[in-house]
Amino acid sequence: MGTGGVTSMRRTAKSLIAAQILLCALGSLFRCQAQTPLESQENQAPQPTPASPTSPFAAVPDHSPIYQDIDLLRRDGFAGAREATVSLRVIDQRGSTPANLRGQDFALFVNGTPRTARLHPPDSKTSTISPLVLLVFPPNQPILHSIGVTRAKQYFRQQPAEILTWRVGIYDANGKLFPFTNGRSQLLANLDEVEHAPSPFVYMWDTSWLTKAQELIATMQSYEGPKVILEMNPLAEAAYGSTDQFLAHDGPAELMPAAQHIAAHIYVANVGGPEVLVPGGDAAAHQPAQVNTWSGLRLGSVPAANMQVDPRQIAALNNFAFNTSQMMQAAAGTYGGFSNSLDTLAAQIHHDLDGNYSIDFDLTPEDRDRGIPNVEVRLLRRDLKVAILDVVPVGFVVDNDREIVSRNLMDAMRKAAEKPVSSPDFQIAQHVDYFPLRAGLEPLLPMTGIVEWTGQGQGPHQLSVAESVEDLTLSTVVLEREIHATWDGHSLSWERDGRLRPGDYVWRVLVHDGNGKVYASAQENVKVSFPHESPVAVSSLILGSGCREDSPSSSGLQHRTHESPGKSVTPNSVALQAIHPQIDPLRALDCRLKPESNDRFASTGTLHAFVRIYPSERFNKHKADSWTATFTVRSASGAIESEKELPFTIDSGSGYLAFVQMPLNTPEIRPGPHTVDVEMHGPGIRSELKQSRSISIQ
Repeated sequence: MGTGGVTSMRRTAKSLIAAQILLCALGSLFRCQAQTPLESQENQAPQPTPASPTSPFAAVPDHSPIYQDIDLLRRDGFAGAREATVSLRVIDQRGSTPANLRGQDFALFVNGTPRTARLHPPDSKTSTISPLVLLVFPPNQPILHSIGVTRAKQYFRQQPAEILTWRVGIYDANGKLFPFTNGRSQLLANLDEVEHAPSPFVYMWDTSWLTKAQELIATMQSYEGPKVILEMNPLAEAAYGSTDQFLAHDGPAELMPAAQHIAAHIYVANVGGPEVLVPGGDAAAHQPAQVNTWSGLRLGSVPAANMQVDPRQIAALNNFAFNTSQMMQAAAGTYGGFSNSLDTLAAQIHHDLDGNYSIDFDLTPEDRDRGIPNVEVRLLRRDLKVAILDVVPVGFVVDNDREIVSRNLMDAMRKAAEKPVSSPDFQIAQHVDYFPLRAGLEPLLPMTGIVEWTGQGQGPHQLSVAESVEDLTLSTVVLEREIHATWDGHSLSWERDGRLRPGDYVWRVLVHDGNGKVYASAQENVKVSFPHESPVAVSSLILGSGCREDSPSSSGLQHRTHESPGKSVTPNSVALQAIHPQIDPLRALDCRLKPESNDRFASTGTLHAFVRIYPSERFNKHKADSWTATFTVRSASGAIESEKELPFTIDSGSGYLAFVQMPLNTPEIRPGPHTVDVEMHGPGIRSELKQSRSISIQ
């Protein structure tokens, strides 16, 4: 958060009731809980969703590109989902969650039209998804950091079951992320590592920890269950060493905008307690008042006229009040909570997440074209109040092949992936290309795979292949599918758009007999990073052996299946068209490339290669041919065997394109391993901008 945002929050904090703030600051005497808007308002109107312009989420500063990226991902999530889930907080006049509510008690409106909804009561097995809890240890003083880790270990150690009801990840003060897990033993081992890891000081001008925290929170958005940010012992602003070295605050107020953009709830565990107030002035040199003495009550030995108040004490108390108000506002603004006891706070989290109603409704094609839906829930009973906690799209991956494969087969896949299975009969090759979009965040990731028969004689007539894509950070599977194909006995290849959000993934492919026996398996790690502003962005180097003849000029990797046959739905959103381009990223001019997953090329063929660049807006005044690309084929020894330089041209597929065809049947190019490089030059490219890929010429 910028300086202006912090100043604004400070002004807001001063307007809170001083008595409540001071009492909460002295957390050793009181246990403070943040009131939700439902509890603080007499007449509660239906709460708008994060998509509504009148929502409190609209007040979140949007000057940072990270928030724009999060919003774009959220719109894309709804654009690809089949249904959505609305989490509701319902209370009666006593402040309790009423039981036995029915669907007839609610009226649901989506994008201004009434909809049919499916109601799930609290603790309903059909709607229960394990909450995703990010345990955050912000940059802190070593003692407060240690207290926070100790309290967390005590709480999770006392849990009776090995499988936790939460999926807990850890983000430590040193910027290290521990992936989410629901295993108690694994989580305690992670906390042990956090406890013994060095916790560096982070100063107020260092934003790397906060930036990474915001990006990590953004990756939680694709999870289809409740999302919680549990922050342990936020640091009060303090100087270290000298007056010009202020430690970074990096508290709940700084994480609040990112949390609001993904509809996550912030809970603050201020288990370190308040700092010790040491008497100042002459009061420190005199005896305090005592009650239990032989002579009865004895007043303090300091005459009232000599009592002095150290201004630093007042400043410290004001600082406590300000920091506590920030924590309470962040909790209340995200429908979270605040407490000086982790046990008390955890009980509140369980109640908030497990004791709520939820509504499911189907998304129409028109809803998906719009992106984030505008949802309104009305209660037909006047004695109850309702608030929308979040609206979550369900079924993120737009892949018609997404299906649940057998549990035994998936268990076999994961076991095989622990140590990839090699086979003399089958060879698996995988490749992922990357195309950043100029008008949006969502990357295109053409994922191409091939299974080849390398055994003796003719391969089997039927081939069974299973693949999965797992989000390593969230520990969730985003794609599972099986392929049962009649093939030619030599090779089976496929291509699709993974459309993975920023995060770390592992893509696994295995060949099996259909009954759980694995013949061969392979995996590839896929990392999708949040784009950082740069003068010129670049795609990966795309290689192919030829052009497809059966590809129409307007085809694309992303197609939506219309629910009504014969009904054509045209996207009516410019932003949606940016997310779902009606272009094929593997098309270069009039050539729709055949990607080669195995990186093998025939010495009698022609190498097709291209790359796209995406200059930022400040370089729009330059023409496309102001940038050039040099394609080079090098031997294993590094010798240049073929080289071509050509200018970029405007490409209808977004970005500028440099496309080359290089014959491989020349005397200079000999069979064997080679490297293909492309180096780019032009405005905004101050250092080397280069892409490389290894190939084999046979």
